[in-house]
Amino acid sequence: MVLTARTKAAIATAVGLLLAGFAVILRSATLHNPAGSIGGACLVMTGLSLACLVFLRRWVCDTRDERRALADTQRQAQAEQTRFLALQAAQVNEMGRLTQERKAERARNAAILKAEREKLRAEFANTRAKELAEAFQTGAEMERAGVFKKRQQPARGNLLTFPKKQPAAPEAERSREHGVVGP
Repeated sequence: MVLTARTKAAIATAVGLLLAGFAVILRSATLHNPAGSIGGACLVMTGLSLACLVFLRRWVCDTRDERRALADTQRQAQAEQTRFLALQAAQVNEMGRLTQERKAERARNAAILKAEREKLRAEFANTRAKELAEAFQTGAEMERAGVFKKRQQPARGNLLTFPKKQPAAPEAERSREHGVVGP
């Protein structure tokens, strides 16, 4: 901490009071004057108290270490924030790359699927034409062989016929009386 003009003036006053107090004590001691010695001691105590107060104030108000610690903490926080932003940007870039790769993969899969469908359609068209030609040829050969000529109905055999069922006799109605059980 740099000493200000006020602090320098207070230190100079404290040193002056100490020197004056010692001078008064020496002079009073040589003259055998106890009152002067006590006054000089008071001046010395006042100078020492002022010097102690200046040093205590400097010690209490000295914030160099705290400022240094704060600056270190702020640098660390700034570095952490920069690192976080860099990681976030890298993550966004990675997500964009993965999205592009997925789009490209979907496009490749769609192209492969379309090509395979076309291949299967062409194969089906070739097979269909071949199958139709074979079926037509088989049909023509069967026609030439007479397979489709009208067939004669096989002769019916003698079947035994049963007599027609006689009508049933009408049933007499049952009366429904009290206590009679029936349909």
